[in-house]
Amino acid sequence: METTPTRAEAISALQSVVSALAYRLTRRRLHEQLAAAAGVPIDRPGLAVLRVLAEESAPLRLGEIAARLDVRHPHVTRQVRQLAEQGLLARAGGDDRRVQMVELTRRGLDTLTRVTAATEAKLAEGLADVEVEKIVATAEVLMRLGVGWGPESGTGESTPRR
Repeated sequence: METTPTRAEAISALQSVVSALAYRLTRRRLHEQLAAAAGVPIDRPGLAVLRVLAEESAPLRLGEIAARLDVRHPHVTRQVRQLAEQGLLARAGGDDRRVQMVELTRRGLDTLTRVTAATEAKLAEGLADVEVEKIVATAEVLMRLGVGWGPESGTGESTPRR
């Protein structure tokens, strides 16, 4: 007969799974497999910038992108330059070069859509025998964790900047 774990045991098990998942998701090889499946040459940092821009209907300043990704401004500047050279985003706004604003291009949105579709296909394959209700519950728990651990969580703690 199976016993129900205590709250502490359940949280410990969740911590272990989240740690392993975080490690796996940050591995270059997994990203390369997904990008290859999508048929697009883009690195993980570039994809992160595209995701931030896709969340907005208006162009963003580089500093805002850096803040949302919790990285230093020079990292975003370098990434934006590379993405612009690939035609995945474009500079927007006025002539003031001190305030750089960028937005997704059609090609950038297509790239993001293709990688997202490849990722969702991989998830669907791995979760084929899992009930929809469990997937929804898992997404809710992970969203709660993601919201509670970011630099904007109000805890005074944030992830280290890279």
